[in-house]
Amino acid sequence: MATRLDLRTALRRRLEDSGATPLWDDAAANEALAGAVRRYGHRLPREATATVAVAAGTNAAPVANLAIEPERIVRVRDGTGTDVPRRRDLADDPPAAGLAQAWRWWAGTLLLERPATAGTWTIEFLAPPVLPGDDATALDLPDGDEEIVLGLAVAILLDRRAVEDGKRGGRTPTAMLAAAAERLLARRARRARGGWLG
Repeated sequence: MATRLDLRTALRRRLEDSGATPLWDDAAANEALAGAVRRYGHRLPREATATVAVAAGTNAAPVANLAIEPERIVRVRDGTGTDVPRRRDLADDPPAAGLAQAWRWWAGTLLLERPATAGTWTIEFLAPPVLPGDDATALDLPDGDEEIVLGLAVAILLDRRAVEDGKRGGRTPTAMLAAAAERLLARRARRARGGWLG
């Protein structure tokens, strides 16, 4: 798996920006890579699991995993492994009598419809990959998808350069590069569907 350094080195080679005084410094290259990973992750999130210890009788359980976006939660299971449905109707507050256990998400907290029995609950969700904050940690991407991230990063950097040149009256075409990276991403997304949790 590639590290941030590997990706930055490949990005510089692709841009022919490996000289002693590169056009883009490491901070700009890292920022472009982080933006590319975010764009990639929005379209191709990975499957992830978080666990939360739920105390007996509680209706709220804070979850430490800040990468969870509520709309990307696929499944919640209670301490016995039973699927717990998402609460659909927020109009009933407090909940209607006789309603079974359900959950909803609010401010990083799993809110439960009924007091829970003690146990470890599991949250299955789709999470975007994150560019590591150092140059040694490997980025968790499927084999071959580094090309997509590099294509997106090239487009980001060249787009920034085009804006800078545009301010000075020049024109630099980057739309074709961005479109090529987007096509790779769309092709990969089509192949990936069906492999997600569901």
